[in-house]
Amino acid sequence: MQYTTQTTTISFVRHGQVHNPQKIYYGGLPRFRLSENGRMQAATTATHLAAQQVDVIYTSPLLRARQTAGIISERIELPVHTSALLREVHTPYDGQPQEVMERRDWDGYTDSPPEFEQPTDVVQRLTRFISQVRQRHVGQHVTAVTHADPIAFTALWAAGQPCSIPARRHLMQVGLPVNYPTHAGVLTLAFNGYGERPYQITYFDPMANGHQ
Repeated sequence: MQYTTQTTTISFVRHGQVHNPQKIYYGGLPRFRLSENGRMQAATTATHLAAQQVDVIYTSPLLRARQTAGIISERIELPVHTSALLREVHTPYDGQPQEVMERRDWDGYTDSPPEFEQPTDVVQRLTRFISQVRQRHVGQHVTAVTHADPIAFTALWAAGQPCSIPARRHLMQVGLPVNYPTHAGVLTLAFNGYGERPYQITYFDPMANGHQ
């Protein structure tokens, strides 16, 4: 990558809350839409981002992320681009009852067959996205709608910490105001022209504005 002295900013947004009355672990399954509360969360985040002079919007291909990106797009009047690098983590538990993951402490990685992702795989594709964005959108502010674990592992990578399974749920230990990415929460990374990792990490939590 060729670096410049300009700052490139990337805001990773978790999708809003999902309509899931049957309490399924939906993971990478299609057709899981935002709940009404999720739409309000996304709208709060859209207002926050509208004040940040965003230049480009990307999203995961999954419906809940695309709907979140659409709400942001309507507020700041920008088109949305889809990137498979922002997709949800690939685990063997999609479609199982949510209680299965609760018993596993939401660990979809341990003892998973090799065709499924591990934290290092998630970090590799998210850092690949970051590298692409820094080359394509030098000096701009990019918003990327994705999912909770990709954001958590990206936050650990950004802070120079090991991307372990337990650590993803203890993000306050690396300076964030939350222990896990909130619905429609925003992890913003600011990169200067020369550093591999961001020189600034900030977090916006729409739940602090009353949308639980």
